[in-house]
Amino acid sequence: MLIIIGIMITAVLKGQDLLENAKTKRVLNDIKGLLAMQYTFYDRYRRYAGDGDNDGIIDYENLGASLDNFDNTPSNTLLTGFLADIDAPFSELEFIGSMPVGNHREVAKHAFNDAFYFSQIDGYNVIVVRNIPCFAAKIIDRELDGFPDARLGYVRESVGATNSINAVGDQTWEQLCTGVNKNDYTLVSLVYFFDKRPN
Repeated sequence: MLIIIGIMITAVLKGQDLLENAKTKRVLNDIKGLLAMQYTFYDRYRRYAGDGDNDGIIDYENLGASLDNFDNTPSNTLLTGFLADIDAPFSELEFIGSMPVGNHREVAKHAFNDAFYFSQIDGYNVIVVRNIPCFAAKIIDRELDGFPDARLGYVRESVGATNSINAVGDQTWEQLCTGVNKNDYTLVSLVYFFDKRPN
């Protein structure tokens, strides 16, 4: 009887691992998809979606936004000037057919049920991924950078970061994911510098 219970527990835990890995792969693929959409937009219009004033920098600047910040404005159209709105890049991507027209809160919801979106920080364009488990952040960092270091590369941690580049990437994944009341399921946020990165 104990052997059967042990086998069942092992099967449940293995199933949970498979589910969590699938969610992580989905977030990673969604990041790559958002990146491809931005590059497609750039090829057509010589600017990124959400860069209404065409200065090379996405107008919206907030690393602490949530799904509640999306309100589906502006509508799917091309921007004609500066518009610091979290919805603006999604609207422009809808306009060119790269992204399906829909409720931006749903489109921006990643597999771990928080938001990812386009923003900028001190002139660097980023994809922000909010509140994912530590294990997922490390896997995404390793896949996109080739090594899991939250302080270097294109992927960096942004836990508690303000709109200053100095607050991004100041902790390691180990600092964020281990210690008192911390583990691989501790929620962290990251940014992906998709066109250029700070030193």
